[in-house]
Amino acid sequence: MKPVLIFLLASFGVHAATMTVTGPDQSRGGFVSFLEDGNEATGFAGILLARYDGQAIQPFFCADLFTPIDINTYTSQAYYVRPERGEDRVGYLFVNYLAGVTTEALGQAMQLAIWDILHDGADGPDVGRIRSAVGTPAGVVSAWSNYLAVSAGQSNPNTSVFINSLGNTNAQTLIGAFEPTSINAPEPATFALVGASLLALGLARRRIRR
Repeated sequence: MKPVLIFLLASFGVHAATMTVTGPDQSRGGFVSFLEDGNEATGFAGILLARYDGQAIQPFFCADLFTPIDINTYTSQAYYVRPERGEDRVGYLFVNYLAGVTTEALGQAMQLAIWDILHDGADGPDVGRIRSAVGTPAGVVSAWSNYLAVSAGQSNPNTSVFINSLGNTNAQTLIGAFEPTSINAPEPATFALVGASLLALGLARRRIRR
């Protein structure tokens, strides 16, 4: 049954890669207060530095506020951005405005704008799951709004999303420079199909051994 299993994994673009998070870029991000689902939170917002698949250290932004990540090495897979999730709009910001992120405040603002796009449909800092708090610096809120304004209606596919895990635990998804080994992300139903297929193969192997 091994050839069938290998074919199944290959057909879904499995590529053994790693994401090694080396730490935050303190010069282009920092801890900031904001509202998360109506509750005040203080967390790091800005550029994370990491190596994908052993490459040089690169800048990444968080593409999933609600899943944590630490300094560690993760199993990782690069995927093309998905327009239906707004990831191509984030790609536009990354490609066109990353070079201008030269301060802690601008890193915070771009990260908050990215979360706003991905989790709230870019409804601005005053409404939604991600909102500004009383303690959010006015300059950060202004830059956050500006990043939303300049990216409205824009799209750039020349970035990749990196889905990470550690063992059986999901880690934060990151977005960064385009990776040539990117593949199309399977829909949840496809993942279920893969799981069912692998389960069926396992059952078949046990039956054969019996």
